[in-house]
Amino acid sequence: MMVRLSLVMPKLLAPFLGSLRRRSTSVAPSSAAAAQHHSQRQLARNFADAIDQAMALRQWEQAQRLADASGRLAPDNARLSEQLARLKLVQGDPETALAIVESCNTMPASLRLLRAVCQWLLGAKADAHLDLLQWSKKASAPLDARLLLALIDWKAGDLPASIKTLRQNLRHLDDPRTLETLFLISLHRGNKEQAENWAQQLRQCLLAAASVPIADVMLRSLGQTGMPPQTQVTDKLVATLAMELISFEAAILPLVEAQHKKNNPHTVRLLCSAIERALVEFSDRAAAIHSLARLYALQGDLRSARRWALSGQAEFPLYVPLALMARKFTQDEAESFIKLGLDTSLEKAA
Repeated sequence: MMVRLSLVMPKLLAPFLGSLRRRSTSVAPSSAAAAQHHSQRQLARNFADAIDQAMALRQWEQAQRLADASGRLAPDNARLSEQLARLKLVQGDPETALAIVESCNTMPASLRLLRAVCQWLLGAKADAHLDLLQWSKKASAPLDARLLLALIDWKAGDLPASIKTLRQNLRHLDDPRTLETLFLISLHRGNKEQAENWAQQLRQCLLAAASVPIADVMLRSLGQTGMPPQTQVTDKLVATLAMELISFEAAILPLVEAQHKKNNPHTVRLLCSAIERALVEFSDRAAAIHSLARLYALQGDLRSARRWALSGQAEFPLYVPLALMARKFTQDEAESFIKLGLDTSLEKAA
């Protein structure tokens, strides 16, 4: 089973655009000037939190109003600069996002990562790669720096370099996102045995945190041990898998593709329930809705498959896979839709 990087890359990048919440401590001002400075910092933090909340709720106009009101405070506050840059990236304006990042008087790890993302999106891939490569060599580099470097190497076709970088993240601890990315690279290379090994290692990692559904689904999709085939789809299991899919949205596509290769009804039902539960949180709702329609078709639930295909096409009329699915899926084609459900992967529809 091959995984097309062009399809999973937006989801792999999504965590780097997410907010990095930080604790703040109050410092008692010692003078009028210090009091004003403290007040400005607090105001900037309040704006940053409000913008973050508005984006989380998809209240884009409110987020923009807050951004317009707070822009003058950004250069002196990294947290606010981060939120303004994230908003510009969501709006498809990486050039302005980069200008915001570079105008900030400090450059914490979160802004440095955003700068690399902006450079990569703007085509300055060499600059992004060089900075991440130098940064990743340091023991103090965050895991996300190596993850982003590995994704850029993967995109460039240098899989050995990507794997080498990711393995550095595992020198001292088993990082779930690193293991998940290694799993996807193994699938991309068609190396099922290595993919199974990474999924097993991920399962052991998550077992310690009492959170294993996504690893179990990966293993079951590969025909390996994991959750028993007859596992009951409980609300707790659905909620846990939903949270894991939100954290690693790129896993949805290969999991759905695996069910088309080897269908396990319990796994399909679990995936449907978890994707529905997490739908409002996904960065790529169109792809998630398309996956839902395909999974329901696999179950033989044509009414639900049709409902998701048509509602998704209405919400995202420019998303080609949904448009093709909705066009073919009319009531008089119901009998042939089982085959359509098995035959409308993103690769074929795009």
